[in-house]
Amino acid sequence: MKNLFVFFLLQLITISALFGQNRIVKGKVVDEEGAELPIVNIQIQGTDIITVTDMEGNYKINVPSDSSTLVYTFIGMADVYEKVNNRSVINVKLKQDMQHLEEVMVVAYGTSTKEAFTGSAEVVDDEVLKNRAVTSFDKALQGTTPGLMVSSSSGQPGATSTVRIRGIGSLTASSSPLYVLDGVPMTGSISDINPNDIASITVLKDAAAASLYGSRAANGVIIITTNQGKTGETKISLNSQFGVSSRVSDGYQLMNSSQIYEHSWMGLYNQGLLDNMTVEEARQFAHNSVEGIVGFNPFSSESPLDQNGKVIEGTHLHTNTNWRDELYKNGLINNHNLNITGGNDLTKVFFSLGYYDDTGTILSSNFTRYTSKVNVSHKINDFLTAGVNSMLSYSKTNAPPSGSGGANPVRSVEIINAASPVYNSDGTYNWDNNAVFDFNPIGLAEKDKYLYETKRGLLNAYLNVDFTKNFAFKTTLGVDNSINKGLNYYNPEHGNGAGVNGRSSMSQTDNMAWNISNLFIYNYYRKDFSFEILAGQEAAGQSISTLSSGVTDFSVDGYYDLVWGSKPSQPGSFTSEWTLVSYLGQAKVDINDKYYFSGSIRTDGSSRFGKNNKYGMFYSLGGGWRINNEAFMQDITWINHLKLRASYGTSGNNSIGNYQSLGLYGSGANYGGYAGLTPVSRANEDLQWEKITSFNAGFESRLFNKMSLSAEYYIRHSDGLLFNQPLSASKGFGSILTNLGAMDNKGVEVAVSYDIVTGPKFYSTIGFNLSTNENTIKTLTTDRIISGTKVIEEGGSMYQFYLREWAGVNPENGRPMWYVNHSGEQGEVMPSSAFNDPHGSGKMVTSEYNDAERVRLGTALPSLFGGLNYTLGYKNLELSMFVSFNYGNKVYNHDYAVNMHDGVHTGYNLAADALDAWTPDNIYTNVPRYVANNTDRGNEMSSRFLEDGSYVRLKNITLAYRLPKRLCEKAKLSGVRAFVSGENLLTFTNYKGFDPEMSINGVTGSNIPGVKVISTGFNLDF
Repeated sequence: MKNLFVFFLLQLITISALFGQNRIVKGKVVDEEGAELPIVNIQIQGTDIITVTDMEGNYKINVPSDSSTLVYTFIGMADVYEKVNNRSVINVKLKQDMQHLEEVMVVAYGTSTKEAFTGSAEVVDDEVLKNRAVTSFDKALQGTTPGLMVSSSSGQPGATSTVRIRGIGSLTASSSPLYVLDGVPMTGSISDINPNDIASITVLKDAAAASLYGSRAANGVIIITTNQGKTGETKISLNSQFGVSSRVSDGYQLMNSSQIYEHSWMGLYNQGLLDNMTVEEARQFAHNSVEGIVGFNPFSSESPLDQNGKVIEGTHLHTNTNWRDELYKNGLINNHNLNITGGNDLTKVFFSLGYYDDTGTILSSNFTRYTSKVNVSHKINDFLTAGVNSMLSYSKTNAPPSGSGGANPVRSVEIINAASPVYNSDGTYNWDNNAVFDFNPIGLAEKDKYLYETKRGLLNAYLNVDFTKNFAFKTTLGVDNSINKGLNYYNPEHGNGAGVNGRSSMSQTDNMAWNISNLFIYNYYRKDFSFEILAGQEAAGQSISTLSSGVTDFSVDGYYDLVWGSKPSQPGSFTSEWTLVSYLGQAKVDINDKYYFSGSIRTDGSSRFGKNNKYGMFYSLGGGWRINNEAFMQDITWINHLKLRASYGTSGNNSIGNYQSLGLYGSGANYGGYAGLTPVSRANEDLQWEKITSFNAGFESRLFNKMSLSAEYYIRHSDGLLFNQPLSASKGFGSILTNLGAMDNKGVEVAVSYDIVTGPKFYSTIGFNLSTNENTIKTLTTDRIISGTKVIEEGGSMYQFYLREWAGVNPENGRPMWYVNHSGEQGEVMPSSAFNDPHGSGKMVTSEYNDAERVRLGTALPSLFGGLNYTLGYKNLELSMFVSFNYGNKVYNHDYAVNMHDGVHTGYNLAADALDAWTPDNIYTNVPRYVANNTDRGNEMSSRFLEDGSYVRLKNITLAYRLPKRLCEKAKLSGVRAFVSGENLLTFTNYKGFDPEMSINGVTGSNIPGVKVISTGFNLDF
């Protein structure tokens, strides 16, 4: 009996031990901020038993013994070791491993670690975007990322920048990148996005990074990831910023009223002499005509000038209008945001409200935006997770017209001379001037209206299904709907509306875009080998409908609704649609954390292309070698990270507009009261995708645990570029859109960052990036196309200047000169007007504009661009700055040319530089003689007005102070941060105009100049 009892006791102990050995441990893995970490490796030390966390950071593993140790590893994080010790739930927080470079970044249709990624991509975190007094995030990206060119051509509040990634991708189609918001491609303006809502931005630059987006990725991709809810206590953050904006610079000086009066007299005097008047006759002619030419006598005396055209000493000046000061003003900026984030293991929420208001730097120019964002994710059960990312935006813009018309206030204040008053003596507006008669930009700012309103909603709903820990499915539906309204009202008394007794036009556009994707993802992870496979389907489309109407003949001024006009114009409406269907796949392999390979393929079918080429296939291949993980590198301790990578692939461009492949008819060819149609374009059933082939090779490294260094070389070859091929007159059409062009972009990108000092109380870091880009047209359907200041030709740049070359002023007679530039290679005959350059260049010159040949004189694209950043911190005080620069680009200063007209436009104001005009006493000058109604043509297009557009700009500088934690706790706050910030405070350039940063074509256009901003604000965390 005793033996039987011992036997049962031993059996019981054995069974208990067995149950103890088969313990199931589960838990959650998060980062330092509480965000769940997917695909974290959990391995039982000393065994091959391994598992990974799911997309919510949860895991479950069978352990053989209570004494087992679990090892948690994740790229970019320090390893964590946890002994089981009879625990069934083990939650782990992983911290960043500062010894390594790796970071997790959002890429096409998912995430990747920096080390495993074989493509070229850069991440811009929210620190660059925080507390910046900019209406849209693109303005904050300038100089932050190699290969990313950002230029702003207007200081109009709410205006977006021109963004290019690695050069110009097309001749006629769009060269703008694709913007993807929370996984869904966007179609509307990016200025509707509140920068405060953005968590990070990823710039995809090569084929391996971007080709998974297929036909929309030809010009690169910018992925915008917004803030998400996090597990833990609910956190409330209030951010407020107040700023004052002003014109970025004073530009070149304009003449005052005394100077323009004297100069106009001289022009009339010179005209008289050229008309064979005697000296006395010319003087009298100038005295009699100067007031009529200027428009006003700004002096108290009827005869203010002496016999030499100079103001008589003691003469009282009663009108000296600075039209710039009348139009430009200091703007006020208010930027306020409220964020709420929180959640638990099941549900996470991010909510924000935003308000941005910019009163602008000129009259009748402002922008106001209201935004709201709600991001919600909910774990339904162990394998289902659903979520919604939504954004609502409402904005109102008051934007006066640009261009060369009199309604453009920026142009008007440059050309109305200082002798013309703003107001009459009775306080009413003065509408008389000799530059833009009946246009007073100050009066029109009050009487005319240019109002634009946008209501926009974006919704991205998704469902994740985790079939197993390694196999998942995600379906996403994205909708982007915007309703845009516009009003242009010209008052019935003055300006553009005077001829029709007032004009008002209204339009409304409804833009609905949608995107559906269904993706399967399989992950296989082992210690020395892992791979990921993605396969899916995507469909997208867009419908745009526009309705417009207008009226004229208003009985009452100031009422701009259409009901107040008595003569309606013909209304118009238009609807345009396109659709896209796609199939895609991707595979990524990681061998022993040393060798990385990736490949992707995508097929797109687009309604935009001819029926013979509806579908296009795009692919990419990439590889990376992490050299520092090789055995032979283990003794080289100063190299912390070293990786080589290369990629090759294709992408496409479908941004050509709708119905371009079809033979189209247009309405309006009415006859005898009957409606009629007329053919407007010829069909091209073979019209197909523009295809971009990209090669990229580079390396990235971390040295001495202080310095990060990367460099890349790329070639982008664009083929099948869309171009209008000329047709013979017998075809009935002037041209047909076809695929006949080719172009290359190639360059080098370098990025360096260095941790000067790292410590808990004092730290200092510096970094810079440099980029080059060489743009070359390889194939055209014609020898060359001359358009304005440019020439498009094989072997040249897309934005190559082609102008007559300025040779200065003839010291003998003050006439302008240009180099003849006849090479004789084409059999040119030297014109009879040619003569040896009196300035001794050894070249032939001419004073006849048409006898000089155009020559290539540089490009509007910079040969080098980039940026520098620096951060210095001590305890709770931090100073940061960003600098951007352009070098080697040319700018044609058309605005300056208008103000250096040499007398062609009598009555127009002049730049003060014109005071250096040639006279018999001032023969060595670069400014030709000033003659009223001048026919010398010295003001026409030539290199006289072509300037160096290089500049260095202090883009942002911020000084911030964070209140000590103990003081915050006393105030029952989690954190307080106060700051002072400046945007565009300093610019170093030789450019004469307001702002060297302009449109990418390098030609000024009388736009509102860029702005500089000084702001202050605070961040409160509850």
